[in-house]
Amino acid sequence: MTTDPKTPVANSYSKNLSKLISSLLSGSRFQLSVYGMAARFFSRDEQDTAHIALLHQAFEQSQAQLAQANRKTEAALIADAQKKRQQLFDAEYQYEQLQQQRYSQLYLICQQLLELTEGQHRQETILRSSRLLGTLQLLAPSEGDLMAAMQQKYKPFYKAVLSLRLLDHLLEQNLITNSYILKKVAQRQEMLMLPDQQAYCPFRDDVQIPLLMAVLLQDVGHYHPDAMRLLQADGSQPNYRLQFNSAERQTFLDISLQASVRFLLKGIGMPAYRGNSRSERAEFQQNEQEKMAFAATVLRTAGAPGSGVGNLLRIPQVYASAVLPGRARFVYEALPKVALILKNGARAGQYDERMVDQLLTITGIFPQGYGIVYLPKEKTAASTERYEFAIVNSLYPPSPETPLCRSVTRNLRYRTSGQNLAVSVEHNLYFKPARQKLAVIPEARLQEILSKLSSNFEPAQLRHFLPRCWHPDEFFADPKQQNLWNRNELQQN
Repeated sequence: MTTDPKTPVANSYSKNLSKLISSLLSGSRFQLSVYGMAARFFSRDEQDTAHIALLHQAFEQSQAQLAQANRKTEAALIADAQKKRQQLFDAEYQYEQLQQQRYSQLYLICQQLLELTEGQHRQETILRSSRLLGTLQLLAPSEGDLMAAMQQKYKPFYKAVLSLRLLDHLLEQNLITNSYILKKVAQRQEMLMLPDQQAYCPFRDDVQIPLLMAVLLQDVGHYHPDAMRLLQADGSQPNYRLQFNSAERQTFLDISLQASVRFLLKGIGMPAYRGNSRSERAEFQQNEQEKMAFAATVLRTAGAPGSGVGNLLRIPQVYASAVLPGRARFVYEALPKVALILKNGARAGQYDERMVDQLLTITGIFPQGYGIVYLPKEKTAASTERYEFAIVNSLYPPSPETPLCRSVTRNLRYRTSGQNLAVSVEHNLYFKPARQKLAVIPEARLQEILSKLSSNFEPAQLRHFLPRCWHPDEFFADPKQQNLWNRNELQQN
């Protein structure tokens, strides 16, 4: 099933998520988004920087002239120096204010994203992260004119959630060796021992936030004028469907990376210190410099194979690019092949094999929100003559091939309150063993099953009447059917 991408979604969670996404990258030129501000930064920064440099030079010249002034010219030169000093101050102040505005908006997005993903304990964090990933997948259209653009908008948040969970998982498995991260983890443990809860958390504020900044800004370099010229096909909007040759692709990636790092360090920069203590100011600035250096390192090393912190972005980027590719050629049924893409890349030396295995331990091969068609595990004869629909709704499946799902049909009828299931290979129609069980059912019976499950049933759309998956978009478009993540007892199927 598919849905019109314009179908309104009234669920408050989905609404808030859509607003958060638009605050990073909006399709409207009237909405102030981080990527929109980045485009203006790229187009004006060299000019603004040169203007400030000229004002600084003019002020220094006026001071030099004042130092050699006599009584007759002193008053005029003092007035001229004050005027030039004010002009320099105003230009620098305006530049810094724009920088602080960009920092504040990006920081707020990261804070809100953390609120959506982090819980009071591990299980709640997994639940929240699963919901966010699943909602992104289910809201992103799988066909239509807006498909590519909408998937590109959602992808930064998808890989951001994966990066957070991969970081947590690697810490649990003692696979993180980065000294900066380990220092902040130790500081967090020390602060947890304090009697009063602290507003500042070294791990959240100094690791998670900078990591999210790096992830969310990875593609902002696409909006640099030089990158845009390579992407634009018709002189209007960037066309992500263009096929580069290897040299063009490398040029584009180099331009984009340099621009993204530049925007992070100069366009976003560090927040202003608020206070009067010199020692606190120095400590604050040192801490902020370390955070920016960590975020820049994640960005710079994400494109190279290895076992460093760049994998916190590199591996989720590959996964997210397969699940939400943002290209015209999009085959929903092939989304579980993301695992093969990662494993083949690891065998070819493109990715760290150990990191790939760890991510697939978290995600499994079926993305969150994916439509599963399964055979119900019942002890009646009718159970072998029908199948039901479910939606993947939790990370950390018992095995990569056994997705954790929420069933959404019973006896071939949709329902809003289903059970959580672990769907085995033997009962999942994505795999051959389950399809073979239905192969003996008469064609007329299969058509009857499909007609009950799909309001717009067209037999020719489904090969041999045995779907390997289903498109839950239409089902999820109804706000009453969006609560797929409330706590529920898990059943084996």
